[in-house]
Amino acid sequence: MKIILVAVYVVATLFALVCGWVYSEAKAWSYLTAGSCLLHLALALIVAVRPLVDAAKIAAWCWHGASALGVAALLLPFGLGQGGGWLLGAVALAGFTVLVTLVVALVLRPGGVADGR
Repeated sequence: MKIILVAVYVVATLFALVCGWVYSEAKAWSYLTAGSCLLHLALALIVAVRPLVDAAKIAAWCWHGASALGVAALLLPFGLGQGGGWLLGAVALAGFTVLVTLVVALVLRPGGVADGR
């Protein structure tokens, strides 16, 4: 599964960088989105290597994908010069995703809370 995660996020990163190369006015957006995709890849790999219940891994990966799309969408108006509020929203969503990943990685392990470990 790690190979699939890496492939998907690397393709998304390359797509964002190509968009910045083709559309020069979106260059700032492309760099920020590429960094966001790499952050979400790191979070997805953390979930992949932790001993978690399979349902928790799947839920976390779905959230990471939705968050990556949301952050990219929030960064687009900021990258095109529409103001800093969009950046604040993107950072807040990414921070919430880091928090969700931390909770999932620490709480939802096999036999975690029910066994009292």
